[in-house]
Amino acid sequence: MEAVATQMNIRWLSEPDAEPVLVKANQKELVRTELPFRQGAGHGWIEMLDLALGMHLCRVVHHFEPGEANLQPMSEVVTELTEPLLFVQTARRGRGVLHDRRLDVRLAHDPGVCIFQHMDRIDHQHWADTSATVEVTALGIRTSKLSRSLGEPIVGSLFEALGLTLLPSASVRAVPKHVTGILQSCFADHLAGNLRKLHAQAKVLDFIVALADHLAGETREESRKLRSIRRLREELDQLEGAVPCLDELVKRYGLSERLMNELFKREYGQSIYAYVTDRRLEAAHAAVQSTGTPLKVLAARLGYSSVSHFSNAFTKKFGYRPGSLRRGKSGR
Repeated sequence: MEAVATQMNIRWLSEPDAEPVLVKANQKELVRTELPFRQGAGHGWIEMLDLALGMHLCRVVHHFEPGEANLQPMSEVVTELTEPLLFVQTARRGRGVLHDRRLDVRLAHDPGVCIFQHMDRIDHQHWADTSATVEVTALGIRTSKLSRSLGEPIVGSLFEALGLTLLPSASVRAVPKHVTGILQSCFADHLAGNLRKLHAQAKVLDFIVALADHLAGETREESRKLRSIRRLREELDQLEGAVPCLDELVKRYGLSERLMNELFKREYGQSIYAYVTDRRLEAAHAAVQSTGTPLKVLAARLGYSSVSHFSNAFTKKFGYRPGSLRRGKSGR
């Protein structure tokens, strides 16, 4: 079984004088090892499992003695990898920060989110919030093995949904408990030897399937919402007269007012109101320039309550009044 990493170097930032740990490729695992803490500061441990299918698991627990809460550096991990991998970190308890020095990003984590990375080398510093116990589980799985197990189309969709198409890259995402709980239960303390490893491997596969299914569901829901936004735009493009109030649009398209505006702005670069206003004023500009339709009629057709409101909006957008355009004067 080929290891995920050629070697792993762990240096203890919580106790700089403590002996670093070197986990070699042929070592396969790290049995539960006590973490170095200053006397009276707390205690904790780390353990690792190297599994089949290019998987590597790590669990770290920090118990802090009561005292002033702060974000404290705990460890530095530098790992040479045999090939690119998907890295996932989830916190069962507590909060912390992972500093990826290669990307120069700080990724905050707590029980509500997961850290995801696509990388070919690990250069991390780990910080822990000392106000509560911190328990973290991390998974590394070789992308080639993942593609062989799930198929390249599924893995491609998974990486795209996680925002990990580049190498290296990182993201932090909210993931529901029923998904993260699978990964957090990989270490079965009542089992030993091959049974423990087999249990862990089965849980990792279960987690990957649950994660892929969750992200696919998010993608399907996102696609449904975007289809609604595109239908809304088509309706607005064909609409004459007053724009329907947002409450009416909310009921019609099944989206909240905030989400509807957010998605519309993300898709078209403007809020719903700004989009409609711009489109109508562009149409009004063309009508004023090329037809003799009275401004009063144009104003009513576009949903303005009066000619003065229409004229003010027109002037604000184009810098000159509609009457001056009709007379062949720019007024700029």
